[in-house]
Amino acid sequence: MCTSKATRVHVLLIGVAAFVCFASGPARSASEAEVAAEGYTSARVCGECHSDIYESWKNSLHAFSLTDPIFDTAYMQAVKEAGEEARKVCLRCHAPMTMVNGDYELREGVTREGVSCDFCHTVTAVHLDGREKPYTVDLGLVKRSVLKKATSPAHDVAYSELHGTSEFCGGCHNYVTTKGKAVMSTYDEWRDGPYAREGVQCQDCHMVLTSGKVVREEVKESGAKIHLHNLIHDTDQLRSALSLQIASAERSVNRLQVEVTIENVGSGHMVPTGIPSREIVLSVSVDSGSRVLTQERRYRKVVADEKGRLLKRDFEVLLYGARILNDNRIGPREKRVERFNFDVPKAGRSAKVSVHLSYEYAPVILHEERLDILLSSVERIVY
Repeated sequence: MCTSKATRVHVLLIGVAAFVCFASGPARSASEAEVAAEGYTSARVCGECHSDIYESWKNSLHAFSLTDPIFDTAYMQAVKEAGEEARKVCLRCHAPMTMVNGDYELREGVTREGVSCDFCHTVTAVHLDGREKPYTVDLGLVKRSVLKKATSPAHDVAYSELHGTSEFCGGCHNYVTTKGKAVMSTYDEWRDGPYAREGVQCQDCHMVLTSGKVVREEVKESGAKIHLHNLIHDTDQLRSALSLQIASAERSVNRLQVEVTIENVGSGHMVPTGIPSREIVLSVSVDSGSRVLTQERRYRKVVADEKGRLLKRDFEVLLYGARILNDNRIGPREKRVERFNFDVPKAGRSAKVSVHLSYEYAPVILHEERLDILLSSVERIVY
């Protein structure tokens, strides 16, 4: 029997049985998973029942949003440069619970979970123009998702149409600087493209349905499909975004003209997207037997500060981005035709044309480097 003053919900998992205890006060044992009535609940607690979803999420960029070494370094640089203001700028998306609990020193374990279960599933509204606070949340025992008519023995469940829309992602996957420039504009790129007009949402590509249980069988019967929570940000998806072809290669007496087509066939936003320091590089080489000639084109967003100084480091772009000098990235379903001319005399020889498309990103990452400094040296010859 459960008796105490404040109301909380505990799910006690013993063997294959699940018991629900509506109680107050602290957890009764280490095996008891507590869903907090106030404040945020740890993802580990969610994983006690939603184990398949938790296993998917824990290896995602959302789970590592605060501990990823690329972010870690940029965050350190930003805080050193801009102090407390940088904490709020960076953490409102990389540790979004800070917008509610104000834990900018990251003292609470749940805050350090990054983009965790309970943040997303307590969101009630997104404010795309709300730079300081893009989300409204309602903490408590109501968890929101795209599931209709769902019930839970551990907490209340509410259907949320918002959770199935790209607007839900747009709160973080758009970043406008204090100078009013959208230096990261993934949501805008989707909104202005063909996929938005067709009703294809971010979740349709990044959170596809796959086999798995919403809830462990011991807790409750559920369907055999779950939305992937690892977000499918991998090299395979990147490779499938762009198609590449040599449309033509024609020779004249002293010249070789190569025509290459690139098409964004698999991405609902521009390629590359996200932080502007990412680039796509098209490289075309001609090997005439006696020499190799190479030309390249780069697809990127070029950002500068108010004085026109190019910004190359991630933290500088976020803090000081004021002007977009150039943006030639490849939009959704956009097809580019690129022409290259090489001075290659015909002279009866064949020429080999090679075309490569690569993704380049050179973030600053902290790494261990051993220092071995000789401080002194003494020798003695003994007879």
